[in-house]
Amino acid sequence: MALGEPLVEGEARSRYGKVLPAIALLAGFGVGLLIFGAHGQAADVAATDMAATLGAPTAASTNRLRTIPSASRMPARSWTQMSSAAAQPKPEAMAAYYLQPLNGQVLPARCRSSVVTGATGSCEGGDPVVTILGATGLVGQELLRLIPRAWPNAKLQLFASRDKTMEFEGKTYEIKAAEGLEAADAPKGDLAMVALDDDYSRRYVPRLLELGYRVIDKSNCYRMDPNVPLVAGGVNTDLVTDDQKLIANPNCNTIPFCLAVAPLQRKFGLKGATVSSYQAISGAGIGPLDTFLEKCAAGYSQSNRIGTQFSASEYAGNVVPHNGKTDESGFSGEERKLVFESRKILRLPDFEVSAQCCRVPVAVGHYENAWVTFNQKVTPADAEAVLTDPKQAPFVVYRPGPVGEDVSSLESVKFRDGSVAGRMRNDPRDETGATLCMTVAGDNLRLGAATNAMRIATAWYASKDPELQAPKFAPP
Repeated sequence: MALGEPLVEGEARSRYGKVLPAIALLAGFGVGLLIFGAHGQAADVAATDMAATLGAPTAASTNRLRTIPSASRMPARSWTQMSSAAAQPKPEAMAAYYLQPLNGQVLPARCRSSVVTGATGSCEGGDPVVTILGATGLVGQELLRLIPRAWPNAKLQLFASRDKTMEFEGKTYEIKAAEGLEAADAPKGDLAMVALDDDYSRRYVPRLLELGYRVIDKSNCYRMDPNVPLVAGGVNTDLVTDDQKLIANPNCNTIPFCLAVAPLQRKFGLKGATVSSYQAISGAGIGPLDTFLEKCAAGYSQSNRIGTQFSASEYAGNVVPHNGKTDESGFSGEERKLVFESRKILRLPDFEVSAQCCRVPVAVGHYENAWVTFNQKVTPADAEAVLTDPKQAPFVVYRPGPVGEDVSSLESVKFRDGSVAGRMRNDPRDETGATLCMTVAGDNLRLGAATNAMRIATAWYASKDPELQAPKFAPP
């Protein structure tokens, strides 16, 4: 499986799902603040219509990439002892997620002392000209819903694999071929949101920066680059400053987890966590989602109650490990992303976190069970007092009580822009009382992708909708 899921519409290859011919992706990364096409994290899914239609990254795009300041990728701490030779990072694999010792280095992007004075967009009322790359995918379409809420006067420039016309919710959108961004007369703008696979983010993000855009990237390319902030809106938005032109958007299961845990970290400190995630099929992209829905409809129409009418190698009627890019550590790319990204976002390089991820037969909405250990004793009542205070816990929808009523993947689709948290209980194994069992759910297409991109962008261009305006907190 690929480290990143398809971010735009199109064909996809997956061990668990319909196997469709797709062009193999080169190992690349990147994405800018263009609007995403679908959100990133898949199983074996590696290709989209962008990947199948566009050529491989060009020499020119590769040279442009070198102009982006980036230090050597800082490795994250391992659970297993590795030799010093094995611990050396590969400079060309900057976005790979490795289980390696920190060796005293600090993983998070540097915390800046500069502040955002407030950029002014080129449209009426200071709203930005927004370019969306991957506009026809699942996340791109969510961005089309969100942008008018934040910036009613924004001008849209939409790109995908080829010229086309898209009908969406009663409106007609003209989509241009992405290769037009490489032309000498490429359109300029204020903000670019990118939702592409790694190779094509790597191709287009440098070009967007060259054109003067502020860029938000949903691919894996820049997430672990120490010079590129990895931001969950409402957690570490202070890193989105005037002098930072490229921001990485985290993985879909990392964002709701960090939103729920960060307010408690600010109050009680944070030591470690064990997370088990149950992730929806839409994270694999629009092609696998449609195939999943078709096969579920056909399979459940039969009288077989056991489920043997479904294929054990596909998503429909099945729960499978999210095991793409499993490395020598035994952990998959999805699991390593949750580990390393949460350390970077929470600015805890020594955060003792482990993850186990699987795919479940649900269309939209990721679900996580977490055992979280703090630096002091914490009761469910203590946690509730924090998580029900919007000033301390923005974008958290808290559900009280240990039963877990209304803490579900479908509840997260109801509150699409919030992290639904609840089922707080003290872990009886921890005699100090410092560990809480909790459940977190989030809409992977909205909160886990498009909404977070919007909240990142509001640090530059103020949102007219307060639900999308991300607050800033002092670093922990």
